[in-house]
Amino acid sequence: MLNKKKRSRSVFRMLEATLLVLTLAACGKAEPLYSGVSTMGRNYLPYNMNGFTITDAYGNKASGGGDDPPGGGGGIACCYKLKGTEFTVKWDYYDVDQWSPENSHIKHAEAKVSMPATATPDKVGMRIFEVHFFPDRHVELQFPGGLLDPSRVPVVEVSRWMSQHYEKDLDAKFADNWAESHRRIARVVAAAWLKYRLTDQKDLEQFAYFALLVNNRFDAQSEVQRILQESKDQPGQFAKAMQNLPKDLLDDLKRDKFEAVAVPVIEDGLLPPPRTEAKQNA
Repeated sequence: MLNKKKRSRSVFRMLEATLLVLTLAACGKAEPLYSGVSTMGRNYLPYNMNGFTITDAYGNKASGGGDDPPGGGGGIACCYKLKGTEFTVKWDYYDVDQWSPENSHIKHAEAKVSMPATATPDKVGMRIFEVHFFPDRHVELQFPGGLLDPSRVPVVEVSRWMSQHYEKDLDAKFADNWAESHRRIARVVAAAWLKYRLTDQKDLEQFAYFALLVNNRFDAQSEVQRILQESKDQPGQFAKAMQNLPKDLLDDLKRDKFEAVAVPVIEDGLLPPPRTEAKQNA
């Protein structure tokens, strides 16, 4: 009888110990809680964005953004609570060049995003969930966000550079106002990212220049394609090579006299339809 009681007490203690271990493990895996946070979006899509939401696995929701053009964002929305490491981001976007009062052509998208547990800054003003929207519609979260951090895809910077250096050439070729020209350049920047993951500003400047003012299929030329492949993961190398192209190759590109090679294919819908190019067709 005593042995049975001893065994019962031993089993009970083992169960207690097991429950304690499980409880401690659960406490160790407590989900991070972010309270008093703000949101900020960065739009690298070749479309205008029309707001976004972030929802966690517990039903908490934060929202942000506005009518942000390609390369836009930066507006702060406050104040929210989010919990955990798994989030769903939803957003609306549209092509301004197709928009009309009768049909806004607004589309909807969403992405699942994971973010490792991160310490919450003491200063409320630094508690910013920064949401980066990329041309392939994947989303990256940054917490805390860096208000002064450079763009991960410098759409605005490339658009500004093209306007500063080639405004007359762009105006002579296209029937664009300033906003239309920006969207045209943003479309090319998105294409460069989708095809070749170019993110360096100098590389994107040269890609935009050649695509818009030399030949819109310039990257299908075999030597250019070789340069693109060999300069992967070497920021700035593509730009240097393109600035030093042999004259005969540059002439072939301008005359569109070359045999095209295969280039990466962009999935339908990731780029808006190109605007009419010839000014005479406007």
